[in-house]
Amino acid sequence: TGLGQVLRQVIQVIGSVALARLLVPDDFGVLGMAMFFVGIGQLFADFGIGSAIIQARSDDRVVLSSCFWLNLAVAATLALLVLVAAPWIADFYQRSDLAPMVAVLSLNLLLAGLQVVPQALLYRDMRFADLAKAQVLGSLAGALVAIMMAWYGAGVWSLVAQPLVGSSIGFAVCLAALRWRPYLEFSWARTEALARFSFALLGSNLAGYANRNVDSLLVGRFLGAGPLGLYSMAIQLMLYPLQQVSSVIVRVLFPTLVQIKDDLERLRSAYLKAVGAIALITFPMMGGLFSVADDFVLVVFGADWAEMAPVLKVVAWVGMMQSVATTVGTIYLCVGKPGVALQVSLISMPILIVGMFIGLNWGIWGVAVGYGIASYGIFYFSVYMAFRLISLRIIDFHFTILRPLLATLGMVAALVWIVQLLAPLSPLVRLSTGVIVGAVMYLGLSLLINKKQIIEVLSLVGNALHRRSA
Repeated sequence: TGLGQVLRQVIQVIGSVALARLLVPDDFGVLGMAMFFVGIGQLFADFGIGSAIIQARSDDRVVLSSCFWLNLAVAATLALLVLVAAPWIADFYQRSDLAPMVAVLSLNLLLAGLQVVPQALLYRDMRFADLAKAQVLGSLAGALVAIMMAWYGAGVWSLVAQPLVGSSIGFAVCLAALRWRPYLEFSWARTEALARFSFALLGSNLAGYANRNVDSLLVGRFLGAGPLGLYSMAIQLMLYPLQQVSSVIVRVLFPTLVQIKDDLERLRSAYLKAVGAIALITFPMMGGLFSVADDFVLVVFGADWAEMAPVLKVVAWVGMMQSVATTVGTIYLCVGKPGVALQVSLISMPILIVGMFIGLNWGIWGVAVGYGIASYGIFYFSVYMAFRLISLRIIDFHFTILRPLLATLGMVAALVWIVQLLAPLSPLVRLSTGVIVGAVMYLGLSLLINKKQIIEVLSLVGNALHRRSA
């Protein structure tokens, strides 16, 4: 899984940089406008049935086939609704060119519905190598098609094609890896228990999606496509460590915690080890991004994207927190309490909206600051609610992330000083020097104050590789 995510990250970073060089921020902003509403549809297209299959560990042929057809019917209905709503979405943003893009992207809802059950079965059986293969090939195909289309002048349509191609290839690879195929049979009575769990989870996912994406809605509606493109790219860069490190561990963590949910001591230990591993890797990535943000944007994206740097500095600190916050959802799911997650999300939503709406007065930088301040408060509320379910003390959580945080802060202090010292030199020299010095500094500080956690993580990786080779 880790190898697959590393490959995906490389593909996504190279693809994003190449597309940013070929396109303009306005193109990314228009796509962000369309994807907000398409993303809501994708949540309904899944509506939590995949997590319900993993949690229940069901092998019933009728149940699995029923889940597949139910999911496909819901996805098809949603695709039709999004298609019909495309003109209204365009009117909301006051962008007439948005309607055909939303219409085409509605096809992705069908693809999302098709792959939910196959992916869930691979997750349930912990066949992470097959999942990684599907995701890597899907990402690669989508990036290549998008870059070729952008090169030949397709503009924003290259960004529209990317998720459609990626989802199609990913679904085909997942299906090829499975021996399972849906049968032409359906039983609501056999599926009802899973559906109840799924719809409770759907509410939580919808609220969580709104919490994560309402900033893009506000920026697109009130500031326009250009600022949204800059803001969305900064958020995307912040999310890379979350998607490529945190999600790797969370993906393995969920089915693992489900298996040991009756042994709270083992569950707490496994959870804290996962949090420690995430912090060890993502904290320095976010701290380093903050320290070299100005030079990173100029060297990688070019002068047209310079206004993204201040936003990137803010969201780097938010990403540090969110990298460990992503693990909290596994607790709600593994103990079968999606309703608690829904309550947390519903309480969090107005706090986030108010924070970001106030921030609009200062442009995209203000939105990022409002988002960050609100997110930290919500994080501790969510942690409190989740940790009660497994009797985990928040001081143990803090102790787990303390040493990686201290090593990261030491690295950031050194990098900020070095970047200022090298101010007369070119951005490329400052960036290269900063990356090298930052890596050496963090490694040295970690070996000095956090050697035990490093050895523990390396041991886990070594054991995983040994089992894989065996």
